[in-house]
Amino acid sequence: MVANSQKRSWQPREMQMVTEWLMKTHPGDRWQTRVRLGSPSPTSPNPEMSVEEKAMVGMWRRWADAVIFLADKLILVEAAIRPDPGKISQLELYEMLVPHTPELEPWKGLPIEKVLLYAIEDPATVHLARNKGVRAVEYKPDWLNDYMKLLMPRERRGSRFTES
Repeated sequence: MVANSQKRSWQPREMQMVTEWLMKTHPGDRWQTRVRLGSPSPTSPNPEMSVEEKAMVGMWRRWADAVIFLADKLILVEAAIRPDPGKISQLELYEMLVPHTPELEPWKGLPIEKVLLYAIEDPATVHLARNKGVRAVEYKPDWLNDYMKLLMPRERRGSRFTES
């Protein structure tokens, strides 16, 4: 049962959160959301595949929530209302895919910064992110309090990890 007996409908909250954060923190920079990463064609193409089939295989590429294109670096952003350790692995994979992404050729060779954007802090995940070289950024959108009312109490907070 959902808190307050309201049925929670799916909404692209993470994309809303990352877009708002980008507009506030990078207003003059070039950025894009939902950026496909990796090679658009199979590593060992099947000769029998049609052009359409090869293009369809490319649609299975991974995608970052956002990429910020700066002159001196590329910033990969993964957003989560409540972050989990899997987001860190996703960012590491995305970094590996950047050199194989034809659309990012102009930024090939630039340093890559990985950002985990979150609204509800999970100290264990934030600690792990920082240890892995991922910048953990807290951003609380204006609509977060209303959203929190829809969550079960255990969903309203992160882990109770304390760094020793």
